[in-house]
Amino acid sequence: MTTIALQHRILLLTIAPALAISILLGWYFSQARTQDVQSYLEQQASNIAEPLALASQQAMADQNYPLVNRLLDLSHRKNSPLVKSIAVFTPDHRLITTSNHHPTIELLQHQTPTSAMQHTELQRLRDWLIIRTPIWQESAATDNSELLGYLSVQLQRDSIKMARQSSWLSSAGAVLIALLFSAIAGWLASRYISRPIEAMLSLLQQHKHLLPDDTAALKNPNELQRLQQGLQALLHYCQGLQDEMQQQVEQVTADLEQSMEQLEVQSIELELGRRKAIEENRQKTEFLAKMSHELRTPLNGVLGFTRQLLKTQLSASQFDYLQTIQKSANSLLTLVNDVLDFARLEEGRMPLNPQPMSLRELLDDALELLAAQAFEKQLELALIIDPSCPDDVVVDTTRLTQILMNIAGNAIKFTERGSVVIRVRASILSQQQLSLHFSVQDTGIGLSEAQQQGLFHGSSHGQSSDGHNIGAGLGLMISQKLVHAMAGTIGVDSQPDQGANFWFTLECKRHPSTVSEPLPLTVLDGKSVLFFEPQQYSREASLNLLHSWGLNVTPCATQAQLQQALARDQSYDMALLGRTLSLHQLNQIQELVQRVKPHVGKCYLLVNTLSPHMREAIQLSGADACLSKPVHHRKLAMVLAQPYLQSDQTSAQELVSPKANLRVLVVDDNDANLKLIHTLLAELVTSVDSAVNGAEAWHKTTQHLYDMIFMDINMPVMDGVAACKKIQLSSLNEQTPIIAVTAHAVEGERERLLKLGFADFLSKPLDEHMLQLTLQEHQQHSVSNQDQSSTPIVPISSYIDWSLSLQRAGGKAGLALDMLHMLCTSLPESYHLIQQAWQQQDAETLLQHVHKLHGATCYSGVPQLKQLTEQLETQLKKGEPLSQLEPEMLELSDVVEGLLLDVADVDWHTVLASAN
Repeated sequence: MTTIALQHRILLLTIAPALAISILLGWYFSQARTQDVQSYLEQQASNIAEPLALASQQAMADQNYPLVNRLLDLSHRKNSPLVKSIAVFTPDHRLITTSNHHPTIELLQHQTPTSAMQHTELQRLRDWLIIRTPIWQESAATDNSELLGYLSVQLQRDSIKMARQSSWLSSAGAVLIALLFSAIAGWLASRYISRPIEAMLSLLQQHKHLLPDDTAALKNPNELQRLQQGLQALLHYCQGLQDEMQQQVEQVTADLEQSMEQLEVQSIELELGRRKAIEENRQKTEFLAKMSHELRTPLNGVLGFTRQLLKTQLSASQFDYLQTIQKSANSLLTLVNDVLDFARLEEGRMPLNPQPMSLRELLDDALELLAAQAFEKQLELALIIDPSCPDDVVVDTTRLTQILMNIAGNAIKFTERGSVVIRVRASILSQQQLSLHFSVQDTGIGLSEAQQQGLFHGSSHGQSSDGHNIGAGLGLMISQKLVHAMAGTIGVDSQPDQGANFWFTLECKRHPSTVSEPLPLTVLDGKSVLFFEPQQYSREASLNLLHSWGLNVTPCATQAQLQQALARDQSYDMALLGRTLSLHQLNQIQELVQRVKPHVGKCYLLVNTLSPHMREAIQLSGADACLSKPVHHRKLAMVLAQPYLQSDQTSAQELVSPKANLRVLVVDDNDANLKLIHTLLAELVTSVDSAVNGAEAWHKTTQHLYDMIFMDINMPVMDGVAACKKIQLSSLNEQTPIIAVTAHAVEGERERLLKLGFADFLSKPLDEHMLQLTLQEHQQHSVSNQDQSSTPIVPISSYIDWSLSLQRAGGKAGLALDMLHMLCTSLPESYHLIQQAWQQQDAETLLQHVHKLHGATCYSGVPQLKQLTEQLETQLKKGEPLSQLEPEMLELSDVVEGLLLDVADVDWHTVLASAN
């Protein structure tokens, strides 16, 4: 049985019960049918015999046997073919009459001749059914009945056989139908069950290594046994895999533990390496600082004595040699400064100082510094600013100028002929945020792909394909780091011998108020200008500027176009003529001016020279004024408007605004700062009081009511914060706006001071424009600046920025020189105190002296000294160890010594008198 296939077993288990049940049911129903037919036959026999016995009772009593015979014949015919024969016998079993004589008539006789029949009897034979019923005399039936005889009826049992056979045939048919249905159901069930098993076996067959090797087992028709054997083999195989996996896991765990141990060792080594790298970096920074100190000390002497020698009587060759020495020393000094800047940037110690500024004025000032290099090589230098670019922005002016000077300076350096064009445009990021995009395009030697890849990594040292020295690239590395620090990007697009296009972007904020001084543009509105400029980019830059001022410009690019414009017999208000200058072209310029002058009211020249003597010589040709290219927009506007301002007194008076009727208190512990702020405010408001510390300021606020108070933060006796709180609690000036003024503000200082009660925050160095904006914001009074023109004697030093000094002094040369004199006079003592605190390692005292010196530098036009003191103050306020400040201290020593050396021979009485 176990070797039968699963499908056959299912069929067998399905058909066998159905067959047994069908046979039993067929037998049962056949027997029941036979019994029913037999009972029916016996009932029929009784129904025939008993009525016939009653009917023949009287005839038997009368012995009327013919009548009995007729009754028998009639009953026989009526019940044919069931009845075989009907016979009447006497009580002693003698045949009286019968309906049918046949050889077996004796079967109808009673089987017990000795006994009399008392009641109906039924005899069942194989083929016959015989029923015998007694015939009693009716009268004697009640008490003493007389048996007249008995009646026998012989019936055939063929109907019973027929019924039995029919029943068996029906049962056989039902059994066959049941077997058919059960076979179909079994077959379907076997397929439903065996198919998944066959599929599983098929999968197992595909992996014969899982099945047993016994061939007989593989050929076993019993799928369940084969499946069982396969599953057992699979179980054993999985167990083996689990054991193998467990071994692998243990092996991997052991390897991982070994790797972790190695990683721990490597981590320790890396930590040691990191500490070593930090120490080496510190040593490198210290080395750079000391190297800078050692280099700059003799360089400052070389530069100082070179400048002194240039003032003496020299031959032409000696003058040329000294100029070469000065240029070389300046280049070396610039390289040393770049190395220090790069070291600071690597350490993240190059702070940014965003402040409001005029973008166009900043760029014009930078181009004036670059113009000399471009003019020496006869290059066209142009600045093109998109007209939609905002002018009032908040950005670190020093760093932006440094980036632009590095990139544009390189462009001029590696361009032998052609042009260097600086383009500026802006992308508005939000209502307050914008992105400035600068590009510097030149027509120089270009860069290869390999040079571009290492350009900002200092690896471009060497020569280009045509033999040009392309430098060390340190300035570009510093520019890249500064751009990244200002949330921008930098890049270059170039091909060899096709020039280069350096570009960089900076993110900055828009300033809500106008930063620059207003230009007299109202008097220029609608004026006609004849503009001649052969150089393409200079023409485009100037046209954008003139159109933005509302002038009607007739541009000319060639002599032919200029001649056509003059031939129209049209009169112009002014002519603006651009020319490239060389000695042999002076006559041509004079002829050009003489040709144009009859057709214009005023004639102005734009030339590529910075020499005032050369411009004066050109102006003698008949021009009304001569300006250097690229022209500064403010200078050009003032020159163009000057005739109309002189002829229109009303327009001139519009540029001067009355003082604001305000009483202001200024509080500062630094004499120079106090004098500068007092002087600036005296030009803007009607009354200015001063105090040297917070206690004196509080005392004055208890006696006078002020419209505004400018309060320094770091002061002796009582600092600015304490004074602010005391003034707001107990004085006449509880509602007076108090403006915090400090020379330095660390990150978050502005927010902290505003929370402490200050109405606003100003960062030193202050200038008149910043004060104007503050006064306008808090008092709603318009104030403006009065221009003063003077030609003072300015000390010559690479550490003094005279334009910055004038800016910090509100354009007042006398005040600027006075502030510079006060700084230079107090500098030796201040530096001595700083050195003494440094040697004593007294950080608190050092911070006080550095802060005081920083405040003094904010208004004196010494940007390098101001930057160093600002960096030192920042690091000291952050709690940096004094050992980390050694590079800055060494550089401060160099700058102070260099500045004092430059001004050692200055006659301050003469200098100050020249500004009066």
